[in-house]
Amino acid sequence: MASVEVKRKFIEQVKESRSKIRDCFKKSHEALQLRESILLSRIDEIEKEYNIKNEEMQELLEALNKSKSLITDTLTSNKLKATHRGIESLINNQIEELSADTDSSILFEWNNQFEADIGQLGAITLNGQTDNPHSRTFPPQVKPVVPDYKAKQLPTAYWCKKSTDKKAPGELNCPSGIAIHYQTGNIYIADCGNHRIQVFSSNGDYLFMFSEKMNLPVGICISQNNVFVTQWSYHCINTYELEGKFIKSVGSQGNGEVQFNFPRGLDVSDRDSNVYVCDCHNDRVQILTQELNFHSMLGIDLFVYPRDVKVTRDRVLVLDASDLCMFVFNSEHVLTNRLITRGGGKQTINPLCFDIDRDYNIIMSDYDSHCLYVFNQEGEQIHKFGKEGQGIGEFYRPWGIALDNTGHIVVCQKNNCLQFF
Repeated sequence: MASVEVKRKFIEQVKESRSKIRDCFKKSHEALQLRESILLSRIDEIEKEYNIKNEEMQELLEALNKSKSLITDTLTSNKLKATHRGIESLINNQIEELSADTDSSILFEWNNQFEADIGQLGAITLNGQTDNPHSRTFPPQVKPVVPDYKAKQLPTAYWCKKSTDKKAPGELNCPSGIAIHYQTGNIYIADCGNHRIQVFSSNGDYLFMFSEKMNLPVGICISQNNVFVTQWSYHCINTYELEGKFIKSVGSQGNGEVQFNFPRGLDVSDRDSNVYVCDCHNDRVQILTQELNFHSMLGIDLFVYPRDVKVTRDRVLVLDASDLCMFVFNSEHVLTNRLITRGGGKQTINPLCFDIDRDYNIIMSDYDSHCLYVFNQEGEQIHKFGKEGQGIGEFYRPWGIALDNTGHIVVCQKNNCLQFF
């Protein structure tokens, strides 16, 4: 019996051992499968991270190549710009030499594709007819020849009407603003006291006048095809064709959009043909589109009675009645400089109007000092000429002032005369 019991126990032990071995390997297998799954998941994550890093590296390489290309293009562009400046300087010098030897009626005609192809140069023409689309009295690429200010002692022409009939054609009554049309050289005068615009040739010969819907015109500027006039009494802006045909009038008295409170000087931008208007008693400059719709404001909380404005492709200059008399903005209307032009000594007393030459020198009329001042673009006075008087080369309360294409200066005065330097 004892041997039978021992055999039974042995068989049970063997069975139990086999079961334990199976359970052990089963658990080991499950643990290995779990470990395998963890390792495979980690491998997948590593592969995913690798792909992401690889994509980032490719993007960085592409960005690096673009930067490298941009740097190369920039260096090439800088070389081209330097070459362009050199050629442009040579061209301008040649133009100045030609201008000195030609009649003042000869106008420069520049091809509109100057910026796209510096090889396409303009021509000199005697008929004064061009297709320039810009609005200044000279092409934007070639501003007026810089006058020899120190030589400006006596005018080369003197027009003065002393008749008692100030309303006769060609006679003036308190002239204010002046604008010169680049293509024709005709001089447009805001004949304020006679409520009309009078037009003279570049030689001072009376041509014609127009006065529809006009009352106390003060400021005037010209685009290629239109004349813009500020109406002091009507608080509005009028538009006319070059021949004087009335187009439309916008504005009323107030301080809202396209409302004015005694507007004065105005100018048209070469870049976008927008019209800049000195809205004097509202202490601002309003910017209108060429169709005279509201565009934006300039100088809010900055100006105190702005009087005159000139706009170039890269600057806006505003003559203001504050102590900081000239404000300079870039093409984005960011204030870049303030020039003090009023005060004692070498500074003006009561400046009313100004124009600028090719080098951004400022030629300014001083109503109370009875003379003209010239400042460089930093606001430093470089010349002053004229004195109080009624004769040739003398001034009595000069007001409107403009430069023509050859560097001549036209000035109108309260004693109803024009002087041409």
